[in-house]
Amino acid sequence: MGFFSNKADAATDQNQKEAYFTASQGQLIRARYKTNRTAMVAGWVLTLMILTGFFSEFLSPYAPTMAGRDKQYENGPPQIPKFWDENGFSFSPFIYGTKRERSIKTNFRWVISIDRQDRRYMHFFVEGWEYSYINIDWDFPGEAFDLDVKALTFNTHLFGVDKGGVHLFGTDKSGKDIYSRTLRAIFTSLKCGALGVFIAFVLALVIGGISGYYGGWIDQVLQMITDAMRT
Repeated sequence: MGFFSNKADAATDQNQKEAYFTASQGQLIRARYKTNRTAMVAGWVLTLMILTGFFSEFLSPYAPTMAGRDKQYENGPPQIPKFWDENGFSFSPFIYGTKRERSIKTNFRWVISIDRQDRRYMHFFVEGWEYSYINIDWDFPGEAFDLDVKALTFNTHLFGVDKGGVHLFGTDKSGKDIYSRTLRAIFTSLKCGALGVFIAFVLALVIGGISGYYGGWIDQVLQMITDAMRT
């Protein structure tokens, strides 16, 4: 029994060695990537951030610009959805209504108060502000060369309330929704990073090609410039 087991183990090792030496570069990269848990977690986090940024308009209940400001909830605290309170349980998440007022008691400053008797239920896949996934607006000299293309236009959002607004992260001093602005900032940061990587790739391709093709003093000068910029 042990003899056959040793032969099976030897055959398995031989197959693994053959698979390693015959694997393509992409297969080797994937195999090593799967054995690194940190890289796997980072990859899933990056994928989640990319999807969140790409669908930021759908996930945002309000426009991240001044067009989506809430004048009645400036500098407002985060509104956390609830399922129950002292008035009972609800299968639908809800937030409390708010009132913005000022009086002699508040030293004539605007103060936001919460009305715990006013439940505002959240709904999913609601209609709101319009957004486009393809929005090209290029203004060239001369109207004949201007380009304005909009495609994949929708007005559906993941959640919203039937009255007033819902601000998961609160609002800033001008009433803009911080949650919507955070999602937009994620997408903007990813676009800037991708653009930087693309520019670096093109420059490296051009400079490396020139350096390798001509060689000699051109290669040395380009190498010194590259080393100086990296340090």
